[in-house]
Amino acid sequence: MAGAAEGGVALMLAGIGWAMWAAWQLRRAGAPVRPGAAAGVLVEEGPYRFGRNPMSLGLTVALLGAAVAFGSFVAAVAAFAYAAYMHLVRIPREEAQLRGTFGGWYSDYTATVRRWL
Repeated sequence: MAGAAEGGVALMLAGIGWAMWAAWQLRRAGAPVRPGAAAGVLVEEGPYRFGRNPMSLGLTVALLGAAVAFGSFVAAVAAFAYAAYMHLVRIPREEAQLRGTFGGWYSDYTATVRRWL
């Protein structure tokens, strides 16, 4: 069980690190980190080169890591529920907002960069 716990902690740390890298890229570009805040700049560097929602991905991975580390079915369900909510509700709202703000530039970005990874 120690191996699973260690693997879960590693996954948790990787997810947190990925989300922190994404937040740092937003701050560096002068973009808001707070969800739902109006974006003034489209960030395409760092983890945003690989997926359009690296903070959501990082948090999902961290939650899955916690589920593995603690052997918690409830944490695993929470991770999947969070990912489903983000994928079905929150991210489509943010994408509509970004498409309205950046138009074709954002459409080009979505054509070449996946939503998650």
